[in-house]
Amino acid sequence: VEKRIVTKEEVESKLQEMAELTTYSGEYTITLSKDEARYILDDYKIPGTTNSIEITASGIVKVGYDINDIKIRVDDFKIYISLPDKAKLNDNYVIWDSVKYTEINSILNPINLSQYQEIVDEIETKGLADVESKDIYEKAEENVKKIISVFLSEFVDYEIIYM
Repeated sequence: VEKRIVTKEEVESKLQEMAELTTYSGEYTITLSKDEARYILDDYKIPGTTNSIEITASGIVKVGYDINDIKIRVDDFKIYISLPDKAKLNDNYVIWDSVKYTEINSILNPINLSQYQEIVDEIETKGLADVESKDIYEKAEENVKKIISVFLSEFVDYEIIYM
């Protein structure tokens, strides 16, 4: 019985078909509010100048691997695969259709667009922290191993070993 000899280049070529791989995504919903007022001499709030914004938004965080960062070695009917220490952040964004907001505007201190952007940026930051606390990177690693195993399943005589 002849056994197929697999080379490192052949395994790399097979995995290159995937390029960048998002292996896990998590969702979050965050509510943040911010009040802003005008001040005299940086210490005294001017009455009637407070504006307020509250935003509730959902978002998605996607993590995964760049196939070029995965190291491969083939030896004695074994394929050794070394993954990076941690999956990388591929995307983090707010789903704009989910955004709900309330605002209280002041004629003496109108709300400007930068206030909204600051809150949205903070929602994305807190959302990322929320999803990271739910082991997103560990789940991404589990999924990439499953995906690689399926992709390399044609090499039936070889054992895949993750290092």
